[in-house]
Amino acid sequence: MIRFKIAFVLRLVDDFSGACIRSSRFRFSVGERIVHPVEKAEGLYVFLEPQQEETRVYIEGSGYHSCSILVKKSLLDPEEPVADVRMYAQAGGGLPGCEYLCGTLAPPGGGLPAQVYARRTRPTGLTFREYRPDGESCILYFQGFTKENLLNRPYELGEGDDRTILVLTEKRGIGEYRAELEGKPPDGVRAGEPLVRIYRSVTDRFGAYAIPVECGEERLIREVMRLPHRESAERGGGMCR
Repeated sequence: MIRFKIAFVLRLVDDFSGACIRSSRFRFSVGERIVHPVEKAEGLYVFLEPQQEETRVYIEGSGYHSCSILVKKSLLDPEEPVADVRMYAQAGGGLPGCEYLCGTLAPPGGGLPAQVYARRTRPTGLTFREYRPDGESCILYFQGFTKENLLNRPYELGEGDDRTILVLTEKRGIGEYRAELEGKPPDGVRAGEPLVRIYRSVTDRFGAYAIPVECGEERLIREVMRLPHRESAERGGGMCR
């Protein structure tokens, strides 16, 4: 009997909705070679051994910006070696429930294309209280109340050099969430700072962007900024770059 060993699994997630992408077709390549992972109905792509300890996978798909991820197998759970890849939707890709905030990064500067994000001015209703590290993630404690579905969507805490971008992955209790940090921990975030919804995308080589936002929320955006650089290998997962 032939046995196949799983090297790692990629789960492609729509960054706007936080939902696993199941209806689009993607092409994967490693270096110059097209690879064909085993595709599962639930939106998982299974890469079989042999694979390098560190593998850079390039991903292209209809309706989404192309991206790459550096997978470090040692950073993944050996029992469930799944890495989430957050994908940015393209305008006209048929993403439901959104409209597009369009413009040009000002000043465009160097390093284009670039990842960009927009802060929503309407608060979520939650304010930061404290946090504690918990392995590769952290536990965040908030005050306040919200009716929004917060899970699996990107948010920002703090401003300037103290800002932290994160994704809430699990609600553990009243005002208590598990979060994956996309950068440094919120050590410099003061108690009382609001949890702010952000929307993200990537520019073209001229700095032009089209960022999906909730319908009616384009008027709630005051500024579009570059995302702080983050190397996707740090947690075995990543986002479009």
